[in-house]
Amino acid sequence: MNEIVQRTSPDRRNFRLDGVVPWGRQLDEYRAFFALDDVMPSANILDIGGGPSSFTSEAVAGGFDVTAVDPIYAFDGPAIRAQFDATSKALRAGMHAAAYRFNWGFYGSETQVHRRRQTALELFLTDFALAGSRRYVAAALPNLAFDDGAFDLALISHFLFLYGDELDGVFHIAALREALRVAGEVRVFPLVNLDGRPSSHLPGVIRALETDGYRVTLQSVDFEFQVGATKMLRIRRG
Repeated sequence: MNEIVQRTSPDRRNFRLDGVVPWGRQLDEYRAFFALDDVMPSANILDIGGGPSSFTSEAVAGGFDVTAVDPIYAFDGPAIRAQFDATSKALRAGMHAAAYRFNWGFYGSETQVHRRRQTALELFLTDFALAGSRRYVAAALPNLAFDDGAFDLALISHFLFLYGDELDGVFHIAALREALRVAGEVRVFPLVNLDGRPSSHLPGVIRALETDGYRVTLQSVDFEFQVGATKMLRIRRG
């Protein structure tokens, strides 16, 4: 999903939510934090809140069937690029000032994170121009314009739980029920908020979905960027 601008206070060095901005991720990142090695190329995948990630482009090139959905797909490529450029400086400053909140083992440095985001953006924009609405659908949770069971797997990256101060528990439950309407399995990462604390919405979400009859598990993944964010939520039909 689009990341949020995280500005820091000179005194407290704490992040401050300042809105949603278009920063995307690459296939190897998705593979790590969604533990995708068990997903067969025949799977029909939905990337919910994909933003300008290159996951869809790279996965399709590798033989997977992927559709991405995000409200920013209502804009054209130049507008998405302009949003990326307009917010990059603030986001980079936030990561640099709060470097202690991150495990840099996967990326190495804030500079490398930014380079990856730029690469993802370029790959995305190329595919977005070629495939358009055939692969990139402008829509948002909790209302997805897809048939029941249209996908085998839905992925929700850096949106639910991370934005817990902005999106309440009712929204989280409605969003996941909608994702489960259109996909047989849903995976969500991360499960912490912007401060790196376990989301306060998670216990209630799990209870609601288990009451609905879904199998809900917390699965450890071989990825950690936000310190302590090492698990994804995996939800399957009972």
